[in-house]
Amino acid sequence: MPEQKTGIERRMVQRLLTHWRSVQDEGSIPSLKSILELDLGDIVPNLYVLKMKQDGSDPVFERIGRIIAGEAGSSLAGQPVSAVTEKTLLSQAIRYRDKVQAKTVPITLGGEFTDANGDVILYRSVILPLSEGDGFINALIGAANCKKKED
Repeated sequence: MPEQKTGIERRMVQRLLTHWRSVQDEGSIPSLKSILELDLGDIVPNLYVLKMKQDGSDPVFERIGRIIAGEAGSSLAGQPVSAVTEKTLLSQAIRYRDKVQAKTVPITLGGEFTDANGDVILYRSVILPLSEGDGFINALIGAANCKKKED
């Protein structure tokens, strides 16, 4: 088994949360621009950005990484969250977005679900609020990864 370097966080959701906190200024909510300027490395393929609407209508995917898009069955960029297929990693990852927007704090969640093929999937996800400084949460950034549960 390869030796892990000391001090390196392996969990993707924790690394994204650490990046978010690194650009947080005295308790403020970071902007999307400040997050995307960081070197997010191997998180990017599992990343998605939801653009929130002030009228409260369905958020829209502004961007979506290739791995999470592939697992969801399509890119979904430019599509509302209502377009997400049930029983997918993405459907699990976005289900608590309303809590993140209401509480204006990051939330991490992990668990298991049964996918469309009947496989039990273990997953971890995080959603983080983003703001341009006007008090309105104008976007959410999230990431999720998963693996099939072994018998």
